[in-house]
Amino acid sequence: MIITLCLLILIGSIFKKPVGGLAERLKSVDWKRMARGLWGRIVTYCKKVGRAGSRIVLKFYFTMQDGGLSTTEKAMVYAGIIYIVVPRDLIPRKILGWFGVLDDVGVAAWIFERIGKHITPEIERKVEETLDNWFGPVVTVGYPDYNSYSK
Repeated sequence: MIITLCLLILIGSIFKKPVGGLAERLKSVDWKRMARGLWGRIVTYCKKVGRAGSRIVLKFYFTMQDGGLSTTEKAMVYAGIIYIVVPRDLIPRKILGWFGVLDDVGVAAWIFERIGKHITPEIERKVEETLDNWFGPVVTVGYPDYNSYSK
């Protein structure tokens, strides 16, 4: 029931339909508990897609837990995470290849536009710490300074 309402809010919001009545039905939801319930799916997804593909999902996850979002925004983020991490899509990746990723990218971009202002430096730090724990720290390799070598 909660997942269905969240998906309806996400779809309604994308198509600029009023969703306040649906969001009102979700006011008493424990969003931190709901987010924690997604963690196993998020980890599985992130391990498949790697560091770069994981970043946006983790930003959504930690922002949803942070508490600065409205009920409507939390419902959209929750539905967006489910839409991205669950392997069933409107445009199937297995059949259409990279074209099948466009719906996920579109949903992520739309949600990010709505909640991006709520992604704090603390959330960014949590995301990077999580990515470092899973994939190791980012190693930056510099280019040699060829001008410093003598002939």
